[in-house]
Order: sequence, then structure tokens, then C-alpha cells
Amino acid sequence: MAWIYRVGLSKNDVSEEMFAKSGFKYTLINPRKQIVASVKKVVGKPYKRGSSVLKDAPNTFDCSALVAWAAVESGYAIPRVTIDQFVFSKRINKEELQPGDLIFSNTKEIIHTVGTYFSQVLDKEVHEEPIRYETLEYMPGTKVPHGVDHVGVYLGDDKVIHATSTRGGVVEDILNESPQFQNIVGYGRIIDNEEDRYVVEIPEDRPDLRNKENLIKEINKHA
Repeated sequence: MAWIYRVGLSKNDVSEEMFAKSGFKYTLINPRKQIVASVKKVVGKPYKRGSSVLKDAPNTFDCSALVAWAAVESGYAIPRVTIDQFVFSKRINKEELQPGDLIFSNTKEIIHTVGTYFSQVLDKEVHEEPIRYETLEYMPGTKVPHGVDHVGVYLGDDKVIHATSTRGGVVEDILNESPQFQNIVGYGRIIDNEEDRYVVEIPEDRPDLRNKENLIKEINKHA
């Protein structure tokens, strides 16, 4: 199942008329509804640690890949690594949770503690760690004393969808019954307003347009 990369633009960035002339395919979506719809449609997909948003989604996920992919589907680009997503997102209280917000935890599960993987952002090999205590690719070196290793998308009604290795894939849970969320370390928000957004399909042969500024310039060429 191939996936098309998407970039989100606000109504302040572009207009319907500009899109019509540019020829890009797009949809107008509500980001909160879309992120929830996106994670719901992949419940049951298998777990793969280190899944690539570009190469593996929407066929396999780990927890942070699921969140990063669903964010892109909803018109938001966020970091790929769980602890980076924690630092990137706006801190909110549990009482403020809305569907589409993120829930972070330290599962204390010591898994996959050896080896390295190649970080495309840092352009180098990075050592695996079971639970990270400082950011890796976003604001590298920012310390998170309580540690973060897991993230899920809040659905409302005390439910969460997340990808977990212990259960082999993407699952929907009651929040306070989920083994992976018994040690919640924070709640985060990536959807900064409630306005609808344009989500633009980016052609595979134009990776340069995955950058929002480049995409706006390209659309303006046809205006």
C-alpha cells in the first residue's frame, strides 16, 4: 500500500483560486478529526521498530512513527522520535485533553538496548537506547529527566490508540487500563488552532516540495 506525502497549509498561506491554477491535489480537512480518523483506520497494523514514515507507513509502525504519520496526514510536520515529539509539542494538563492530543509515558520496558540506526536528520549512526532522557534530532541534547519512550493519540472518552511491540501492532485501549500508559509523564498538543487546513499531495519526484515554504513558492508561480 503506497503512501503519498502531504504538506499542510493554512487558509492564510494559499487560496482556493491559487490551488486551482497550480494543479496540485489537495483536500480541506479538520486536523483534529483527521488525526483521529487516521490512527483509527490503521488499528491492527503490525509493529516494526524504527518504521519509516516515508517507506513503511501505513503498513507498519512503531509508536512515534504512527504519531508522525498521522500528523502528516493531518497537515502537520513533527519530529519522528518520541522524546523529540514530547519536547516539540505544547505541554497541556490532563483536564485539557482533546481528541488528537498526544499522551507520553515512560513504560520502563527495557527492550532493544543494543545496536545503532542511521538518523537521516543527523546524517550519522545513532546508538539505540531503551528509554531516552534527552532529545536526539529536535533541539538535540535537551534533557527530559523523567525519560520518555512511548506515545499515543488520545481519542476522547479516556481512549488512546498507540503502536506497541508487546502486543504486536496498533491497538486501541482504555487509557487507565493500558499497560503502556501506567506511568504517564506528560500530555502534548501539536494542533495549534481549530481551523481547517489544506492538505496537499506531494509528487514522489518532488521531494523539495515537502518543505512548506518551497511548496508555497511553487503554488505562487501559477497564481
